[in-house]
Amino acid sequence: MERACFTVVALAAAYLLDWVVGDPRWFPHPVRLLGAVIQVLEKTARQLFLSSKGLKAAGMAIVLIAAGGSIAAVLVLLAIAYGLNPAVGLAVETYILFTVLAGGDLRSHVSAVEKDLNEGNLTAARKSTALLVSRETGDLNESGLSRATLESLFENSADGLVAPFFFAALGGPAAAVCYKAVNTMDSMLGYKTKEYLHLGFFAAKVDDLLSFVPARLTALMIIIAGSLQGRWREGWQALSCDYRKHESPNSAWPEAAAAGVLGLKFGGKDYYRGEPVERPVINASGKEPNYGDLARGLALFNKTSLLAFTGLLLLSYWLRTWEAFNF
Repeated sequence: MERACFTVVALAAAYLLDWVVGDPRWFPHPVRLLGAVIQVLEKTARQLFLSSKGLKAAGMAIVLIAAGGSIAAVLVLLAIAYGLNPAVGLAVETYILFTVLAGGDLRSHVSAVEKDLNEGNLTAARKSTALLVSRETGDLNESGLSRATLESLFENSADGLVAPFFFAALGGPAAAVCYKAVNTMDSMLGYKTKEYLHLGFFAAKVDDLLSFVPARLTALMIIIAGSLQGRWREGWQALSCDYRKHESPNSAWPEAAAAGVLGLKFGGKDYYRGEPVERPVINASGKEPNYGDLARGLALFNKTSLLAFTGLLLLSYWLRTWEAFNF
């Protein structure tokens, strides 16, 4: 039972570390290494395959190699660490879980945009927002920057915080790292452009599958958090009307719930690599966001984060104590 509960302790410690220190740029981060590996695999695939079928097969191989390799690396590392000493094992497990949580990093990025806009520095705000989103930010005004930042905050609240926490609660660090690997591959390869349509197909589909439950869980947590400020009905109404208004089957869930709770309108025209993309409007009756809404968005995100932490930590503890007593 003691060993089974180490993951619960590590998960709590990792969440607190993420809340306090976020993602320091100087800190060694395995996701950066994973990104480099994916780039090498992509380059190799493009050298070996030219046809659409070949690229799809290569994309599947990249997912299997990167995700499978990540799982194997975590299991071997933990086995070695716990074999040396339980304290060493706990420290390594905490480090691994800390690296897959992005809540602190999201908060710091949003706070940077808020600070820049509060000072009236649009140039700096555009650069800060560009670190959060893939759309072009060079011509965005205050409202456009605020909308982009909030949309990214709540979309990433699912895949950057709740999802890895969810998989860690269910299957420990290996499951969390597997999810993070797939999500990283989707962010690097899963574009619906001519260049990535075939190579990124499998990564995008697997990410959609793994994110299905966490996205809906995040939306529920946002609505519960909204009830603390008396706006759960607005969140539920926006969610029930607009949860399908996104090209992803998952992203609109947390975005719609947050838009309703905050009384804001999301979606509209954005530019990606010079091409205009008209995204469906979410919560059309809401107002256009401005920089003052960033603080409200962060407050809602923090409540959602704490709710997810409490609920998923209890789930993790229950699963491990139940297994310990019944097997």
